[in-house]
Amino acid sequence: MPKPTATPKPTTKPTATPKPTAKPTVSFKDVKTKDYFYNSVQWGIARGITNGTSKTEFSPNQACTRAQNVTFLWRCAGQPEPKTTKNPFTDVKSSDYYYKAVLWAVENGITNGTSKTTFSPNQVCTRAQIVTFLWRYAKQPAPKTAKNPFKDLKTNEYYYKAVLWAAEQKITTGTTATTFAPNQKCTRGQSITFLFRDLGR
Repeated sequence: MPKPTATPKPTTKPTATPKPTAKPTVSFKDVKTKDYFYNSVQWGIARGITNGTSKTEFSPNQACTRAQNVTFLWRCAGQPEPKTTKNPFTDVKSSDYYYKAVLWAVENGITNGTSKTTFSPNQVCTRAQIVTFLWRYAKQPAPKTAKNPFKDLKTNEYYYKAVLWAAEQKITTGTTATTFAPNQKCTRGQSITFLFRDLGR
C-alpha cells in the first residue's frame, strides 16, 4: 500500500463519547464475556458506532476495512457534516454508507486516499493505520516518551509517533510485549477496542 503523504492537522476538536446510560443487552454468539473486546463491543453497539454482521454475530476476527474504520470514528465524533461536498475519489459514491465519513475524515486530515483519485474503501485496514487515524483525530499529540518498546516499529515510519502515543495512552499494548505488528490486518474486535480505550473511557 502506498505510504501516506503528510496531512494537515484536523480542525475538528476531539470530543469524548458519552458512556451508555443503561447496560446493553446485545448478545452475539461469537462475543463471550471473557473476550478482551467484550466491553468494547457492548459499548460500540450501545452508542450506535457499529453493528453486528448479522443479528447473532459480530465477527470480531473479520478484517476491518478502511471505510469501516473511518465510519466508526466518524460516528464517535457525532457524525458531523463534512464542510465540503467535493469528492475527489472515483471509488466513493454519494450512496455509500461511508460517503460523509470519508469526506469528513479527509478534510480533517485524519486520512488520505490511497491515490489522488481513489480511497480504496474495501481495502483491509492495518493496525498502524487505525492507530494513526486516532492520533490524527487527537490532533497529533507528541508522545511524552521516546522509549520505543516495539522492535518492529522504526523511527522513519509515518505511524511511529502515533503508535508510541497509543501505547502511552494504553489504547494498544501491542501483539506482544515487544511487537506491535503494524502491517497486520486490524480486526473488527481490535478496531472497536482501540476506539473504546481512546474515546469511551
